Amino acid sequence: MTSRTRLAALVRVVLDYDVCVSYDGREAIETASEYQPDVVILDVNMPVLDGIQTARELKRDPRLERTTFIAHTAANDPSIENDAADVGCRHLVTKGGSTSISTLIDVLSDVHDSRRRA
Repeated sequence: MTSRTRLAALVRVVLDYDVCVSYDGREAIETASEYQPDVVILDVNMPVLDGIQTARELKRDPRLERTTFIAHTAANDPSIENDAADVGCRHLVTKGGSTSISTLIDVLSDVHDSRRRA
């Protein structure tokens, strides 16, 4: 089981979210355009198009204007945080470490709660 599959399963079980998994940037664009998700988590180092390029493309789709974008990376590089913010990612969550999954779950819960209040 890949890390993205494990993460998707965790989000399904813990938050009871409907989850779609894509394996590269192009596939993510096709899936998001069709599925129109509330949240998109993009691995910064995805194949074909990286997460930053993918977010840039997705932000052009007016059907996704209310979608929350989260960059997900193992790198501890301030330039990635800047690049992610520049393309409209509202959050950057670092992979690895003892708190990374709980941080991501917290961010997803906050997004869900803010959408419910809106």
